Amino acid sequence: MAETAHVVILGLGFAGQGALEALKDAPVQVTLVDKNDYHTFQPLLYQVATDELARTTVGFPVRDMLHHHPTMVFHQTSVTGVDLANKQVALKDMAPVSYDYLIVGLGAQANFFGLPGAAEHGFPLYTMEDADRLKNHVLRLLEAVDKDPGLVDDGALTFVVIGGGPTGVELSGAMAELLLMELKEDYPNLPVERAQIILLNHGSSLLEMFKPKLRDYAKKALEHRDVIVRLGEGATEIDPHSVTLSSGEVIKTHTPIWTAGVHANLVAQTLGVTLAKGGRVPVEPDLSLAGHPEVFVVGDIAVMTDAKTKKQLPQLGSTALQAGSQAGKNIVRLINHEKTEPFKYVDKGSMATIGRGAAVAELPTGQTMTGHFAWMAWLGVHLALLSGEQAKSSAAVDWGWNILTQKRGKRIVVSDEDREAEGETPRE
Repeated sequence: MAETAHVVILGLGFAGQGALEALKDAPVQVTLVDKNDYHTFQPLLYQVATDELARTTVGFPVRDMLHHHPTMVFHQTSVTGVDLANKQVALKDMAPVSYDYLIVGLGAQANFFGLPGAAEHGFPLYTMEDADRLKNHVLRLLEAVDKDPGLVDDGALTFVVIGGGPTGVELSGAMAELLLMELKEDYPNLPVERAQIILLNHGSSLLEMFKPKLRDYAKKALEHRDVIVRLGEGATEIDPHSVTLSSGEVIKTHTPIWTAGVHANLVAQTLGVTLAKGGRVPVEPDLSLAGHPEVFVVGDIAVMTDAKTKKQLPQLGSTALQAGSQAGKNIVRLINHEKTEPFKYVDKGSMATIGRGAAVAELPTGQTMTGHFAWMAWLGVHLALLSGEQAKSSAAVDWGWNILTQKRGKRIVVSDEDREAEGETPRE
């Protein structure tokens, strides 16, 4: 082994961010690899998709994280595989990178569960590209309906959100505020009153990880915002202009939004272990890969268990952040010839927002909050968690403007998609 240990971190989501922070003062050389040159604050992607926040607010440049850390190097490229025997990472467009210690935090991607048409026609919301695509699609669709009101009868103003977890609930509430409140002034000749947001959930309640009274509150708060909540109903097929339900009913829509699940990054398949549900990698109590104490797998790509409760941990940003930090600390222990420690998750509670003045929060003590106070707490927590002072300031200004004026200021489309041929259908 080289005199200075080389640590390679794959993925700079919350898990990678936690690992980076834990290793920033360690006597190691660190190589970071991610296909993007920014860290994405995923919990707020729905606000990019609904024109409340700019991309630069929820995306923080990776290279800014490396200032004043000369032993850290970043490569923007995709990972194609891991060679455990030779301790190398295969990359898409450059030579393999060797490691002494490896942290795999590559996260997950949308899981369409083989649903016909979902991958081709659905709009997932897991990456910055997803948020941009959905935002541009909605704005272009409204312009198309403004030119041809007959599209309303074809479902152009019906927006179907599939999945009743936090992303589906938060997006539905934000879409309702955008379409049914703010866009009335933008499109005075548009029959906005005919717009519909339909939230489908296969389960019997929304936000199933929360207590029953919070689930009920979320449903009522969405319905108060004219969101149509349909429980116990799943989609069986998606095509460009409709969603077919398990009952056989067909809902006309140009915008089926998929928030129903994720699948681990496919690099998991190169790690030589039997994968769990969703293609995730089982790990040891200290987050290492079985048989490879120098490799740690963390975040959404892994099945992680809390050392205190022995329960499987949820796929949350806070879980990934703490796991990445634990992996980094365990590497430092290995370098110092010390025993690694099992991962003990610190539950800081869960929150979800439904819209202005409405949110749910479940504290580690078991106490709950709803309504305006929970919403203000949600704003404060997410503002504090954003990376960089500029992002925090931008979010504070945008949220403050929204609260005071009930308006969004990000409703423009500037992208490569503007090269579409004139007259092409508004579907991307």
